[in-house]
Amino acid sequence: MKKYRTGIVILILLSITAGIIFFTQNKSSIKKDLRDFAVEDTSSIDKIFMVDKTNQQVLLERINGVWMVNGKYAARKDAIDILLKTINRIDVKSPVPNSAFENVVKSLATLSTKVEIYQNNELTKTYYVGGATRDNQGTYMMLEDSSTPFIVTIQGFNGYLSTRYFLDEVLWRNTTIFNYRFEDIASITLEHPMEPEKSFKITRVDENNYVLEKFKENIIANFDTIRAKEYFSYYKRINFEALIPNMEKKKQDSLNAATPKYIFTVEEVSGIKKQFKAYLRKGNGLISESGKPFEYDPDKMYGVFENGEFTLIQYHVFDPLLKEYNDFIQK
Repeated sequence: MKKYRTGIVILILLSITAGIIFFTQNKSSIKKDLRDFAVEDTSSIDKIFMVDKTNQQVLLERINGVWMVNGKYAARKDAIDILLKTINRIDVKSPVPNSAFENVVKSLATLSTKVEIYQNNELTKTYYVGGATRDNQGTYMMLEDSSTPFIVTIQGFNGYLSTRYFLDEVLWRNTTIFNYRFEDIASITLEHPMEPEKSFKITRVDENNYVLEKFKENIIANFDTIRAKEYFSYYKRINFEALIPNMEKKKQDSLNAATPKYIFTVEEVSGIKKQFKAYLRKGNGLISESGKPFEYDPDKMYGVFENGEFTLIQYHVFDPLLKEYNDFIQK
């Protein structure tokens, strides 16, 4: 009986050992597929091209250290960072179950987004990103020239990944309006076209010397230079809330014919100028605490770039910039 028990123990140990070896081999096999999806060195990635079956596409390129969208606009840093982390950390969760295999392959063939990854100007990775699993805890993906789809995830993340591979140019664009280093600004002009007496221009002569002008009038000698210097520091990380790419023509014409509420002009030390206009936005049924309708939106305005692009901007972002001439006069 003792020998029998000893034999059973040995058999169990051998079975466990065999199971561990089998599991390790299969895990190793999946890990190989994982390496085929993931890119270890994302610092060498300089181009990502994505396109879906309707031919909607986006090209993200790193040019002189700056990620660009379709060669035209600076890209959102947060979106680029998330995409690169995803490309680096995607992990095969499991093969697609046999029961879902055929449907997943068909879906990838018709509804997926093709992703091409370039490192040092060479195409090194191509795969297809499909939809979410039924429990929304995985994403179907398949490598190019492969017939085997996988359920892919990121360890420690709950959700699916397909939304990170989006194609809308507008959503990829950086939302920056102004983002200047203090020392790069030569002058700032803020016009109040509806109230011209509030308009002003501040010119930086050097680090501690400034000139204040009542816009298009006289230079003022007695003003608060500390406040002027502080004002220059506000032109950093000023962003719009959203682009409005499909504003109806009638509304565009109405805005273009209207008088701006504010006109911001920033001149860099290099001589480059940037101008941005802000327009009041109708209240559109918004009601005040007193029960009266707002004539104009108390929270948001329209913003317009020099190229005519329309945006939505928020007062709470712009409030530090909305000064007037008298704010700089020493009392």
